Amino acid sequence: MFTMKKPLLLLFFLGTISLSLCQEERGADEDDGEMTEEVKRGLWNTIKEAGKKFAINVLDKIRCGIAGGCKT
Repeated sequence: MFTMKKPLLLLFFLGTISLSLCQEERGADEDDGEMTEEVKRGLWNTIKEAGKKFAINVLDKIRCGIAGGCKT
């Protein structure tokens, strides 16, 4: 019985070490995902602002065309 305990104990510790290494790698991957999400959010805000400016310019031109009194 004692001879079986040593290999099982060794396997348990090796398994625990490999599991902890996997969790560390998984944690590192999750950090990269957060950074990507922040970049996407920043890009989305830039696109939204450009769209707003474009829409304002188009609406101003339409308003000028209807009113007929715009300075160019």
